Amino acid sequence: MEEIRTAIMRGELAPGSRITEKAVEQRLGVSRTVVREALRQLESERLIRMEPGSGPVVTRLTRDEARQLYEVRAALEAAAARLAAEHGDETSIGALEDAFSKIDEEAPASLEALLAVKNDFYAALIAASRNHIIGEQLANVQARISQLRAVTLSSPNRHPQMRAELSAVVAAIARGDADAAYELSVAHVMAASVIALEHLDDRQEAFA
Repeated sequence: MEEIRTAIMRGELAPGSRITEKAVEQRLGVSRTVVREALRQLESERLIRMEPGSGPVVTRLTRDEARQLYEVRAALEAAAARLAAEHGDETSIGALEDAFSKIDEEAPASLEALLAVKNDFYAALIAASRNHIIGEQLANVQARISQLRAVTLSSPNRHPQMRAELSAVVAAIARGDADAAYELSVAHVMAASVIALEHLDDRQEAFA
């Protein structure tokens, strides 16, 4: 299942792509029963949907669904940042600062590498917040908007802006300013949402 999920998140399986059980069997070398269970799990995560006559296809987000997901992501990240500012100790905040330092000033050659270090940053943020339920919910939202994350992170000039936004969040957490950490986190996510929604608008115009 992880291989299918990863393929969706990387964009190897594009929105609207049909997934056949036989192809997955051959790709992963597993039984039809295992494949069907994996597809049921991905459907429950809303990464795929079952279409009559076509079977499982990779979910294509509507603009409104994307907007709602980014709003939820903003609420979750901001809550984690507030809690990290309130409850983070020297060790956990140090780990968060170290994770942030790995997000280089220059955009990496590989988008996959950038996603990996950003995911490590969020793991450190959740650890500092001491609320792993937020982390579980955030991971679900991030998975559903994974392809849009790739779009936003690869947008021209987004990398330095993103890094500056996260730097401000980390600084607020380090000085224990919970309100600023919350507000700056919301601003960070909503800046990404603007790019994502513009991308969906452009795609809709292309199909029109």
